[in-house]
Amino acid sequence: MGAAPLNAQHAISEMDLKVRNVRPSGQPALPVFEGWYAHADGTYDLCFGYFNLNRNQALEIPLGPNNFIEPSRFDGAQPTHFLDDAARLTCIFTVNVPADIGSERVWWNLRIDGQTYRVPGHITSRNYMVDNLAASFPALIEEEQVATFGNLRRQSEPGVAPVLRFIDPAGPEGRGKRGVTAGPATARVGVPTALTISIAGPDGLELPNEGTVRWGKYQGPPGEVRFSAETGRYSGDAGTTQSTEVTFAEPGDYVVFVQVLQGSFGNQCCWTNGYARVSVTP
Repeated sequence: MGAAPLNAQHAISEMDLKVRNVRPSGQPALPVFEGWYAHADGTYDLCFGYFNLNRNQALEIPLGPNNFIEPSRFDGAQPTHFLDDAARLTCIFTVNVPADIGSERVWWNLRIDGQTYRVPGHITSRNYMVDNLAASFPALIEEEQVATFGNLRRQSEPGVAPVLRFIDPAGPEGRGKRGVTAGPATARVGVPTALTISIAGPDGLELPNEGTVRWGKYQGPPGEVRFSAETGRYSGDAGTTQSTEVTFAEPGDYVVFVQVLQGSFGNQCCWTNGYARVSVTP
């Protein structure tokens, strides 16, 4: 089930949304609550993304009084860099909440030019339940239902979240929006550093369709981070790899993200998030 429409997900007044159009610069980045999904252990993941309303201005908002999540025990996973080009990043991070979260809200707060934009994550509405690993239809059609649905399963391959594994820097593999984290890798200012991942279907099988990959800066100092390839296409062949070279303008500790998509961001399925920690020296 897809998430609610964008303008239903912000704790921002309707009038403010009307005047906050996409412009070259001077606009905020709006936090978005995408929805939630459940885990077998009874916990839940809340999905958050953002919409930067600037075409030509990336925003840097460090963790702290201008970029925080409350309750504070959930703080720290959110991005500090907000891509330009009117970037709409869907479920770029998740917050895991306990089984007894009930009606408690988890608020992501961004303070920009003296105004606070905040959005509540919660599990209180099934309308916000989203897919994580597989499209709900037709991927969940049982074999005994094929007679009822004809050859729908064979005509329309289901979307599935890819298995992502970090090769360089070496790291774990995983599937879904919660993602996997690798590193820290080491790099030097001004020297391109290769980041490489492998992509496969569940159990090492081929994926149903070709897909897309998107790289970007996630957290770190305000210096420029350049990628030799910010986006790319990959085949559905098992074990295919994707690489980019990243160059840092300033020293510090960074996190770079990658999203590997098989389905559609619009219907909230199916992709996997990855995060690479990189320590950059002068």
